[in-house]
Amino acid sequence: MEIGILGSGSRGNAALVRSNGATFLVDAGLSARQITKRLETYGLSPQDLMAIVLTHEHIDHIRSAGTLARRWNLPLWTNKATYTASLETIGETPAWTEIEVGLPFHIGGIRVEPFSTPHDAADPFGMILNAEDGRRVGFATDMGFATNLARQRLQGLQGLVLEFNHDVEMLINGPYPWPIKQRIRGKLGHLSNEEAAKLLKNIVTADFEWLICAHISLENNENQLILETARKALNGHERRNLLSASQDAPTPLVGAGGIAEEIS
Repeated sequence: MEIGILGSGSRGNAALVRSNGATFLVDAGLSARQITKRLETYGLSPQDLMAIVLTHEHIDHIRSAGTLARRWNLPLWTNKATYTASLETIGETPAWTEIEVGLPFHIGGIRVEPFSTPHDAADPFGMILNAEDGRRVGFATDMGFATNLARQRLQGLQGLVLEFNHDVEMLINGPYPWPIKQRIRGKLGHLSNEEAAKLLKNIVTADFEWLICAHISLENNENQLILETARKALNGHERRNLLSASQDAPTPLVGAGGIAEEIS
């Protein structure tokens, strides 16, 4: 199983999941043009996709979901509350596969285990991806705090895409209006670097191979801070594979053991 982050941040989020018999997106918050362009860096096109999984209805996660679904006849996989809340933005689509948060489903050979996350959306979720070879990868972004459920679900992973949204001091002293700062720091907002690090310390084991830091604020965070904080939390478990996702360019593909394929 290979993971590539096409782009991540408040301007748009999308990730590629590829395994034997399954190639799909997690969210489609970039423009259709950008998703197509960035898939090409992996030698793929939207024609190669089987589905788009939507974690919640915010525009930075669904911007081109409707366009891609109609253009390439792709089914959207999400829960009823998210689909209903997304309709005004994405419009009618050729197919929608309803899932229920808490119940596993399969896309090709990948078993997907969605779990609830605290965020200001209709029914948001993170997920665990289980490959046929037993490898487990987690997606956990757009979380106001790390719940006990998240800590339980994120055990025993080989890889993780985890939100490192903001540095608290930078956010407090930054340019955002106070209500937005309160939203970001609230229980339905986003994880800070420190909160993400605390979660990591609780879940990382000797089998852990790679981490992608994601949903990074351009205004309220710095890459050096993120990587320093993550390295301390991993305490040697990162081996050689610690990446931070960018808003403007895709990451390399990361797979078994670490970086599977550099960007062409």
